[in-house]
Amino acid sequence: MLKSLKYIIYFFCGYIAYGQQIEISGTVKSNDGGFVPHANVVINNTSSSENINYGYTDEKGSFSIEIPSEIQTITINISAIGYQEKTVFIQLNNNYNIEIYLEERVTQLQEVIVEVKKNEDILDLDINNMSLRKESTLREILDKTEGIIMGEEGTISYQGKQINKILINSKEVFINQNKVALDNLDYEIMDKVQIIDNYKDKFTLDFDRIRDPVINIDTKSEFKGILKTEVSVGYGFKNKYSLLGKGFFFSDEFNSFVTTHTNNTGKKEFSQQDVLSSVTNYATTTLEKTFQSFFIDNVQTKKNFVSNSNLTFRWQGDKSKTGIVVYHGNIHTEQEINYNTFIADTLIEKSYSENIEKGNFVSATANYNYFISSSTVLQNNLNALIMKSKKNEVSMDTLLIPDQNYFMQQNLNTPKDIAISNVMKLTHMLGDSAIFDLDMDYYYENFSRDYKTQLSNIEAPDIFQEESFSKSFFSTQGNFKFRLEKSALNIGVNSTNNIEFGKLYSRSNSNNTDLKRNVSTIGIPFYLSGGVKKFDYKISISPTLIFKEQSGNRRFLKMSHSLTYNIESQNKLGLGYSHNYKFYNLNSLYDTIVKDYNHIIINQNESNLEKFSTNDELALSWFNNNVARSKSLHIIYRYNRKQDFLQSVLDSISNNRFFYSNRIFDNKQTHTLNTGAKKGFYVGKVYHRLTIGGNFNLKYSSYPTIVNNVEALAEVNSWNPEAKITFAPRNFFMSEMGNRFEWSELSFNLDGKETNKQSVFTNTFSIKGFGDKVSWNLDFIYRKYNTNDEIFDVPDTHLEFKYDLSEKLSFSIKGQSLLTLFNLNNYSFINTVSDGNTVIQTKTSNNLGYLILYTSIKF
Repeated sequence: MLKSLKYIIYFFCGYIAYGQQIEISGTVKSNDGGFVPHANVVINNTSSSENINYGYTDEKGSFSIEIPSEIQTITINISAIGYQEKTVFIQLNNNYNIEIYLEERVTQLQEVIVEVKKNEDILDLDINNMSLRKESTLREILDKTEGIIMGEEGTISYQGKQINKILINSKEVFINQNKVALDNLDYEIMDKVQIIDNYKDKFTLDFDRIRDPVINIDTKSEFKGILKTEVSVGYGFKNKYSLLGKGFFFSDEFNSFVTTHTNNTGKKEFSQQDVLSSVTNYATTTLEKTFQSFFIDNVQTKKNFVSNSNLTFRWQGDKSKTGIVVYHGNIHTEQEINYNTFIADTLIEKSYSENIEKGNFVSATANYNYFISSSTVLQNNLNALIMKSKKNEVSMDTLLIPDQNYFMQQNLNTPKDIAISNVMKLTHMLGDSAIFDLDMDYYYENFSRDYKTQLSNIEAPDIFQEESFSKSFFSTQGNFKFRLEKSALNIGVNSTNNIEFGKLYSRSNSNNTDLKRNVSTIGIPFYLSGGVKKFDYKISISPTLIFKEQSGNRRFLKMSHSLTYNIESQNKLGLGYSHNYKFYNLNSLYDTIVKDYNHIIINQNESNLEKFSTNDELALSWFNNNVARSKSLHIIYRYNRKQDFLQSVLDSISNNRFFYSNRIFDNKQTHTLNTGAKKGFYVGKVYHRLTIGGNFNLKYSSYPTIVNNVEALAEVNSWNPEAKITFAPRNFFMSEMGNRFEWSELSFNLDGKETNKQSVFTNTFSIKGFGDKVSWNLDFIYRKYNTNDEIFDVPDTHLEFKYDLSEKLSFSIKGQSLLTLFNLNNYSFINTVSDGNTVIQTKTSNNLGYLILYTSIKF
């Protein structure tokens, strides 16, 4: 073991001496002398047949790839869409500049000659040289890919553009289902993984040349046209269990995917962004908040039962395609939390709360696309979801202002929500350069809740509130689209109507509120997109007339623009600007809203019903990704300004009650900076890989608020630097070893004076290994918390070990927070958030550590 440790240290410290690189550069041309851009270039060592490095050509057909200096002979494989593949043998000497010529290729399909576009942006990922286990997921593959930025919720961005489609064998299977695909598609089934930029769906008729990217996965032949399933059953320490099943069938026309997971470890399979994607444009803030508990992975709980199931069917033929997606979720969560509430630097309340939440939801989406004729396409997307939950809270509150008082209260909240949406689009080609489409969108939402709060240690009347809310939205838009020489022009007319009804009824008093909002709009959307030399641009303007039932009409100019400078194919500068508006959430405007027995919101300005806030955002970005040199860099800056924004502020404390109001304030400004960089090196004679990277995130917000009836400037600062180093040796007992340092700090200031602060330092050391039958992973985690009142640290560890008895049967053991599980540390978790003019600090000692033995069977 000592000898192995010395070997590791030797390569960590000596990689410079053994990691000298030389640069192989060259140009790829066609037989007629033209440049071949975006060709894939793969370099192999002739002595070992191992892949050394790979890259692609730029707009002028040039490539430049680094390889270890001690290699004498190589082969270079060149492949490009529209050309015949070519491999050349190179004897390295003093001349490392190479010129390669390719022969053009055309493909004949059913008597129609189709020449593939040479400028299509396709990046093939070198998955066979990523040190992957067969159970490594798509998430792990993309995490190792330069230029990809991912979020825990399943967000994927590439070169600053969002990815919301994952194709299987060039067919759309996962649409707005990123998290399901990221966590359930394994390397074992993959033959090729590609990122296709500016992807166009064959059922979409338009002239746009700038589109979002997609991910395409070509499966191995043994996974095509065959039903594959896997079931894992696990049981472990302290009655923790997990039942996981998934199955898929991928073919040329029909594709299906099923996953189900029932556990009491708090593991959730879905993301809110994916499930609500079909209604996001129209859903209320209330719906989004009531759904959050179904999607947040929260291990800081005492009990957390989760059951998630997803069913996906996709069928695609020559003239039509159909998709059905169904989600079901069920939760039962129990949690104990301590709350400290501050206004400025004054502690005004301490609470201990025991929460029990139960709920379930069902969501179903059906989409249909059909070529009515060769020039007419019908697209329809229907979505429905229903949610019901019950939250029971028992809290012991100590009010410290003006005098110390103690209360014990019980709260019961039972929200229900139903939403239905339908989006229909009819597109007709008027000629080679003109298109007309008609869009009709409908959305309906119905929300209701019963709320009861009562004191159990003091004689006082119970408080009951019943709320009902409905929203109906209808939109119609007609567009004419024209293909110009180097751009596409869209112009049309849009009309919308939004009707909302809200009623809040209090059985304990006469504070009842009936609200109605009826708003219609007429707009003239104008959209121009195209490219000039190395610049891509999008200009979107929509002059809008807003008709309000009570307070008259208003004009507004909606805008959304972007400009991209393509320095190279993977090196881009971006500039974006948007200007939009949003009406206040009607559920926030009732006269009297009871948050709990001692916290009440009083609103008195009914004119806010037809007012709205405006939002301006400016974005600057730089994405520089070079696969050949194993490096990536991104810098994203955003400036956001909200005018006339709604804020809940604590107004007064009277009779042991906190009285809030939702007020409109002038201006809230937010600056965010997100940067990241990564560089890979090959070290040693057998090309061990060393990767060094880091991220830096900064956010600063400033806004006016009210403190002690005096206006004050609130400032919230958060910054999060992170550094990571990973060492992946070849021909060794481990496949990867890495260490990640992360610092997270949040501070809250009033009029320039710091009132609250929290910082968390996290260090994670990971080591992985795998062989023919065995794979394992160890994480050692150390966290140190520092708040205004206390400093403490929490060490912990995670474990994963798997043994494949055969191709179909395997056993594994998985453990999370093992030191906490066996009471070997003093676990605690703290989080601080700002809310209006108050700061709330939450603390809990709950943790869902587990140690589970699994049996997995493949069919």
